[in-house]
Amino acid sequence: MKKPINEIISTSLFLDEEINQPPPILTIDNKTIATEGNFITISGQPKSRKTTFAFFMIASGLLQKPIFNIELNLLADEKIILIDTEQSIFDFARQIKILKFTLKCKKLPSNFSAYLFRQYEPEQIVEAITVIMERDRPKILILDNLTELVINPNDIPESKKIIQFLKRITAQYNCCIITLLHNSKSTNNTLGNLGSYADRGAQSTLRATIDKETDIFTLEPVFMRSDAYFKPINVFYNKESNKYEQTETAPKKESKKFNVNNFDEADHINRIGAIFRTQKEISYTELVEEIKQIYGIGTNGAKQKIIPYLTGNNFLKSNKGIYTRITTK
Repeated sequence: MKKPINEIISTSLFLDEEINQPPPILTIDNKTIATEGNFITISGQPKSRKTTFAFFMIASGLLQKPIFNIELNLLADEKIILIDTEQSIFDFARQIKILKFTLKCKKLPSNFSAYLFRQYEPEQIVEAITVIMERDRPKILILDNLTELVINPNDIPESKKIIQFLKRITAQYNCCIITLLHNSKSTNNTLGNLGSYADRGAQSTLRATIDKETDIFTLEPVFMRSDAYFKPINVFYNKESNKYEQTETAPKKESKKFNVNNFDEADHINRIGAIFRTQKEISYTELVEEIKQIYGIGTNGAKQKIIPYLTGNNFLKSNKGIYTRITTK
């Protein structure tokens, strides 16, 4: 049922009152990743251990202690619900077995529930999530994988609708949502328009990668709205101790020549949106630093490749060294 427009306007009016920042629900290296009323994304290629990092977060919340510097801050009676849309019951049971081993328990805690919706259509899954949220009121909702909540991740209206759904339920139930997303194999950016909208709306965007030679898998920040970037976390499975362990040894990254054409228009709009989210204009020096962070490129690349491309293709315009965003794109 739609709200009357006057009610929407009334409830959306900003009141100039003192507002206290809510304590973080999820931190990594004491950096704020998520607070209530927000969602975050963990993206990566298939088999990059996105789900494993999500389970580290679950274990931290249930044990009420950090796991590899990842800390999910929950009260004992606050619930975690996991929605899995991809794994078979046999593969999922293996993940649960590892979780119970980490928790040192034979039965899962009563404040954790998981649902397997692999066989159902996107609209059925969304409807089920709506019912679960209203009935159980979890503090943490994990969606693995967000891509399965839409028919076509490149469809703009469908993608926009599902991101608005996330925003609505985080506000309505004062919870935090952790979404997992696939990356495109060609660009290594989040998949389609769904990924672009998710990146724009997320409080934090994290990326999971794996080094196939060393089997070290890494969680690193891509975009942090509420805090500084944390140092990437590197983890491997020790077959001798039969448990996951953290290592300071970072996997060797394959050297690839940066190509601005690997980013499509939606990717550029998403990244520019992140830069100008809290400001209407920016100096050249500040823009260079922002570009370096958002695109993962060095100073020369930002100056010689990205900024000329963005201005030449009408994403940005400058006036006496001050840059603004062109919003008609």
